[in-house]
Amino acid sequence: MTVSPLRSIRVRLTFWYAMTLAVIMAISALFSYHYFSHNLKAQVDRQVREIARIVDQTHAEEMSGSAAWDNCQKLQGLIHKHNWTAYLSLRDDSLQQVCTSDNLQELELPFGPVARQQVRWMAEHMETVELDVKRRLRLLSHPLIENGELVGVVQIGQELGPLQETIEELRLIYLVVGPFAIFWLCLGCWLLAERTIAPIIEVTEAAQGITADNLTRRLPFGSHQDELSQMVACLNQMLDRLEKSFRRIRQFSGDASHELRTPLTILRGETEVTLRWAKTVDEFRDMLRSNMEEIDRMERIIESLLTLAKSEVGELTLEMKQLSLSDLVQELYLQSRVLCESKKIAVEMDLKVEEEVHIRGDELRLRQMFLNLISNAIKYTPQEGELKIVLARDGDFAMVDIADSGIGIDAEHLAHIFDRFYRVDKARNRMDGGTGLGLAIVKWIAEAHGGGITVTSEVGKGSTFSVRLPVQGPEEGKHPITTILD
Repeated sequence: MTVSPLRSIRVRLTFWYAMTLAVIMAISALFSYHYFSHNLKAQVDRQVREIARIVDQTHAEEMSGSAAWDNCQKLQGLIHKHNWTAYLSLRDDSLQQVCTSDNLQELELPFGPVARQQVRWMAEHMETVELDVKRRLRLLSHPLIENGELVGVVQIGQELGPLQETIEELRLIYLVVGPFAIFWLCLGCWLLAERTIAPIIEVTEAAQGITADNLTRRLPFGSHQDELSQMVACLNQMLDRLEKSFRRIRQFSGDASHELRTPLTILRGETEVTLRWAKTVDEFRDMLRSNMEEIDRMERIIESLLTLAKSEVGELTLEMKQLSLSDLVQELYLQSRVLCESKKIAVEMDLKVEEEVHIRGDELRLRQMFLNLISNAIKYTPQEGELKIVLARDGDFAMVDIADSGIGIDAEHLAHIFDRFYRVDKARNRMDGGTGLGLAIVKWIAEAHGGGITVTSEVGKGSTFSVRLPVQGPEEGKHPITTILD
């Protein structure tokens, strides 16, 4: 499956990285532009107000009285003393211009109605005005007050030309540097996106090499404990489960085909022999009887396989109800005595409980489980042997032990005793009609009830199968359950 370049994660990451950083850069540039513009304008305003303060102080000390307005020499002296480049204008108490700085020449500083109103209220007024078509000023109209009365107004205007030049240079820098910054930004985002998705590409390439025939490979992940590592770990765990499932399927298929092939081969061989040579009626009956035995055997194998297959996919339901495990064990004891008569096996029951044990379970499946264990015990116990059924209580669990004095099981076989089609003595199992699936079904029934089964054995002395069942029944949702109310 190929991915369109425009829809690739690398392109999308680059786009979102670049867009995010571009927005941040644009906001930062806009903020800095306004910040510098405001600071530069504030600096001009401070300069203008400082000139107004000096003029105001000088007026209070030296220029008090109306006669001072007729002579502008002191104002010009202040301008030359402080090397002011600003434009100055003095107005009298009637707001008429009486004196201007030399740099104004024949021009007059604007004095609009708003400024007039403000100075009449004895408040200063700051504004931006145009002196002519080439010059813009920050103009301060500052009232001169004496004894609480307005005696004049000083106007100070500072050109904004240098300020505008600085602002234009700043704007030009942003316009020139911006495209280069965006280019390097996109390149950096592309490299960053490539580095980000590099582990994903590595995992993808490794996953493409994993097939049904090569499930042993695992996806690589780095030492960083990030989200990708967690995802890869989960995928590897899934591959572990898949590998085990495929292995079980292969083994199951191989064992099933082998088990079904043997009776089919017997059927074919006996039928061919019968058809090749003339037989009597009794011989035909014997052949058909033998064929029926093999058919029965195949039927048991198929039925057991279906049981296990349905149990794995959750199609088998347990009809759970309250039942007396004590009564069930006693019934099994009586049935065991009947089954053991032919081999003269002594059957003993030991109830190590002081009161009746009740559990929630499927009586039919539990009976099937215990009878399977009892049948196996009888099968591998010699003549005049012993069989013992024990019921005990261990906290919230009921324990049922089925012990025999049979041939026992070698230690190397104990780990596989519950595997499907696993037989300790294959030849004897076939003679006895076993399918190799009984103990696998027993294990499923025990686990479906929320319990388990274990086995201990000693060669030549016998085996003990221990079933552990919870008194309250299995956990809800663990297995398909149909509850029957008594």
